[in-house]
Amino acid sequence: MTYTRSQEVSHVDCREPRTAFRGACLRVSGLPERPTLLFVHGAFVTHEPWQPWLERLGARGFPGVAVARRGRLGFGPERARGLRFRDYLDDTLAALDALGETPVVVGHSLGALLAQKVAELGRARAMVLLSPAPAAMLTAQPVALPAYLPMLPKILSGRPLIPPAGACRRLVLNRVPEAEHASTHASLVHESGTVYRELMFGSVHVDPAKVRCPTLVLSGEHDHVISPALARFTAERYGAELGLYPEHAHWLLGEPGWELLVDRVATWLEATLGVGLARRAG
Repeated sequence: MTYTRSQEVSHVDCREPRTAFRGACLRVSGLPERPTLLFVHGAFVTHEPWQPWLERLGARGFPGVAVARRGRLGFGPERARGLRFRDYLDDTLAALDALGETPVVVGHSLGALLAQKVAELGRARAMVLLSPAPAAMLTAQPVALPAYLPMLPKILSGRPLIPPAGACRRLVLNRVPEAEHASTHASLVHESGTVYRELMFGSVHVDPAKVRCPTLVLSGEHDHVISPALARFTAERYGAELGLYPEHAHWLLGEPGWELLVDRVATWLEATLGVGLARRAG
């Protein structure tokens, strides 16, 4: 299989006057017959880690948009203070309105739970869930408890927080080269403790009977946030294809070998949606 050069990704201020969407985004062009991919980021980050995925999928002909939610990058409230999951869902739906089409929704972690809610509303052509937060209690694994315990007071009280560097290494970066740990931690942004509390307590519900789009779930066997059991739970709820990777953990967006994950997503989309295989973008 051959690939073209990476597609150019543009940084855009997506203050869309026709909709309620206000935020920064990344865009990449693709083939006109292929559906747009909407990338939804997880907790403690912005949309920017999606850039390599946009480039590689753009080279396979898929146009894409990655959007940042409120509470980061100068879009208030500061440090995501007081925000709830519903606010993030509203931001995601506003981004959908701005697209003007039914996209494939690609979500990571918290973003994957937002994708599930979008699909429940019938607004996803397909969805790809990476290390997906479940529509159920986010139970902590024993290996993760030492990292979570110091953060619990802020989570339970709903205060903004950033994981300390040690917690970040244990929870998220355990399959990322050590040389990248400091820069990755420095890029994190404050997250709403209220939203994380909603995840932990299973406050977000999705009716699987209303999710009718094809679904792919990819997760790492060494994920200290989303256990393989939780990934299987999510896949089984939607009758999804499941890929569990023994060499991966939670940060599927940037761990060594992420390119193979992108290629699996592209191949799955081509086969599942029947979109044109004859041409590549270039």
